[in-house]
Amino acid sequence: MMKCLTLIVAASAKRDLADRLRTIEVVEGFTILSCEGHRSETQHDAFLSVRDRVVGYVPRVRVDVILEDEEVKVVIKALKKSFFTDDEDRTRIGIWFVSDIQAFGEI
Repeated sequence: MMKCLTLIVAASAKRDLADRLRTIEVVEGFTILSCEGHRSETQHDAFLSVRDRVVGYVPRVRVDVILEDEEVKVVIKALKKSFFTDDEDRTRIGIWFVSDIQAFGEI
């Protein structure tokens, strides 16, 4: 079954994330969308500016990647390795989640 890997990261990480996704062999393409996010715990977020803390929401980027089921773990592992986020003490660049795709095609 096809899956959609969604990554939501700090807007400042957009270029790095896109560059790293392009180096992963199983990633044939991806979609990048601008979005904004709010989280109640902001004091530990290294990516927040003073403006972001005052306004209460931050610029984010959402990246959707369509993958085969078995490719999802490959991509997540590669991203964690390239961003050095396997260590629990490291700053994270964002979050990810996976959704099932019921149908897929081109128009």
